Amino acid sequence: MNVNLDCVPCFMQQALKTARIATDDERKQEEILRETAGLLSRLSYECSPPEIAHQVHEVIRRVSGNDDPYREIKLHDNKLALGLYPWLKQQVRESDDPLYTAVKLAVAGNVIDYGVNRAFNVEETIERVLEMDFALDSMDEFRNELRKAVHIYYLADNAGEIVFDRVLIEEFRDKRITLVVKGGPIINDATLDDVEVAGLGGRVDVDYIGNGMEGSGPERTDPLFLEKLREADLVLSKGQGNFEGLNREDYIYFLLMVKCPLIARHMGVRVADIVFTRGFRSPV
Repeated sequence: MNVNLDCVPCFMQQALKTARIATDDERKQEEILRETAGLLSRLSYECSPPEIAHQVHEVIRRVSGNDDPYREIKLHDNKLALGLYPWLKQQVRESDDPLYTAVKLAVAGNVIDYGVNRAFNVEETIERVLEMDFALDSMDEFRNELRKAVHIYYLADNAGEIVFDRVLIEEFRDKRITLVVKGGPIINDATLDDVEVAGLGGRVDVDYIGNGMEGSGPERTDPLFLEKLREADLVLSKGQGNFEGLNREDYIYFLLMVKCPLIARHMGVRVADIVFTRGFRSPV
């Protein structure tokens, strides 16, 4: 997906919210907003939203001097999710369809997203999602591919949410899993630290995509990274950012809760719907 005019105010709101988390210095907050406004005035609408987000958050880190503004929030969310983990596992064990329930729980965890949501209730979301149908549903196709798959690439999204991903990953049993996280902090996206905290360290291989900083990993659209994905037997991607960057890759399964009107329109669904779909080129 390419950047749209409606992305501009969203980026400004995200910059202000994160600036206030990153620093109490109002002069630095103002500088962040001014630099962000200048950046957005020059942006190419051929870019994807994640590419612009990387530039916005580079400004925030540099001006505020805070490399990881969401550090404490991520610790809180991981603790919250780990507290729910035994109950999540119970839901899977007692289900008539454990894999489907684990998929549902993984998408419920996608509500933990500070790039979009100002507030959310995880427990309420879990209850609601378990009763919902997918607006786009590729579950049967996914099951068939999963049976044959040996190596799965799993693109994680956020801290806290990664514990919900663990519940699903544990249903993959004897598969080799490569879990993709950010190579450096940006918003509350999962990093290697979150892999360890979530209890997945040593149980999955880890690969990285970048946060916009040199040395943090490639863009998710980098040809060499895409080659790794194509070589896997199955690719599962979580969240809106990964969909925005990779939605045209029709071999990837995307699992997310729709929080953005532009993504909803692109998919032909509604905001707050849950979707499990392969990538596609939208006619919109």
